[in-house]
Amino acid sequence: MMKAKTRALEEQNEMLMHALEHESAKYGIVGTSPALLKAISELERVSNASASVLLLGDSGTGKELFARALHLSGQRRDKPFIKVNCAAIPDTLFESELFGYERGAFTGATGVREGLFEQASSGTIFLDEIGELPLTLQGKLLRTLQEGTITRLGGKREIKVDVRLVAATNRSLETDVANGLFRQDLYYRLNVIPIRLPSLAERKGDIRALALHFLSRTNQANQRNVNLAPDALARLEDHQWPGNIRELSNFIERVVLLADRPILHSDDVERFLPAAEPAPLFETPGSPLQQTVQIPEGVRQYMANDSHSADELRQALRSAGGNKSRAAQRLGLTPRQFSYRWQKICS
Repeated sequence: MMKAKTRALEEQNEMLMHALEHESAKYGIVGTSPALLKAISELERVSNASASVLLLGDSGTGKELFARALHLSGQRRDKPFIKVNCAAIPDTLFESELFGYERGAFTGATGVREGLFEQASSGTIFLDEIGELPLTLQGKLLRTLQEGTITRLGGKREIKVDVRLVAATNRSLETDVANGLFRQDLYYRLNVIPIRLPSLAERKGDIRALALHFLSRTNQANQRNVNLAPDALARLEDHQWPGNIRELSNFIERVVLLADRPILHSDDVERFLPAAEPAPLFETPGSPLQQTVQIPEGVRQYMANDSHSADELRQALRSAGGNKSRAAQRLGLTPRQFSYRWQKICS
C-alpha cells in the first residue's frame, strides 16, 4: 500500500515538474514567475552586447547562474567563462590573480603567469561580490574596461584582452560610493546594464517547482527516494526563505538526508524549519560593546567613514584579542570597512 502511494506521488510530482517547465530551464533556471521571467527577458535582450552587466539582488538569488546564462545565450558561449569570487581573494593577491605577473615580480615568482582576465579573453569574466574589490585595484579595473588592456604585475607591456564583464553584488554600491569605499567612475562603468534578480519572497509561485527540482537532484545524488506531499509543498510556500534559493536548496538536502519515511507531510517538514529567522547580533559603537542591535540576515550595515573613533576601533581590537575580523563584527562593520577606518585614523 505504501509503495503504491509513494509511486503515485512520484508520478504526480513528475507531472507537476513537466507542467512548470519553461524555456528558461535551458539555462538551468527553474521558475515561471513574472519577476523571474522579466529578469530573464532583460538578460536575453543584452546577451549579444559587449557592455558590462551588473547583477543586483540579495544573497542566494542565483547570480552565478544568471551570469552563466548570459554567457551561454550570447556569441561568446563557446569561449571561456571565468568566475572570480572577490570576497575569497586576499587583498595582497588580487592584482596577481586578476592581471597575472611576470617573472621576478615578487619573491617566489619564478615564471610568467597569465591572470584571470587573460584566461577569459574572448569569453566572459564574472566578478562576484564586486563590492569587495580593494580600492587600490578599482582604478586598474576601470582602466582595463575602458582600454581593453591589462598589464601584468611587474611588467610594462600592455596586453590586449577582449572580455565581457559581468559583475554581481548584494550590497548597495551607491552607498559604498558615498562612504568612499567604491569609486564612482567604476560604479558608472559597471552599471551600464543593471539587472535586478528577484528574491524568493517575490517569486513564491516558483517555490514548489524549485523544491521538487532540488528534491529530485538530492535523491539522485544520495540514492534516496524521499517525496513531499502536497501539504508539505504548501508549507514550504508559506515560509519566508530569507536566504533565498540557496537556503531552500540546503533545506531540501537536509530533509532528504534526515528523513525517516518515504513521504513527508507538512508536520514532517515543520520540524526542520527554524522557529524564528536567525538574526546575527552586532555590538553598536554607542556604549563600548555593551548594547546589541539585530541586523536581518543577508543585510549589511552601512556607516559613514567617521562612524567610529580611533578609541572605539582600538578597544574593539583589544576585546577581539587582536583579530580584526572579530573586531569588525563587534562594531557591525565588514573586515574591509574596519581595515579602511583603521588605516585612516589609527595608523
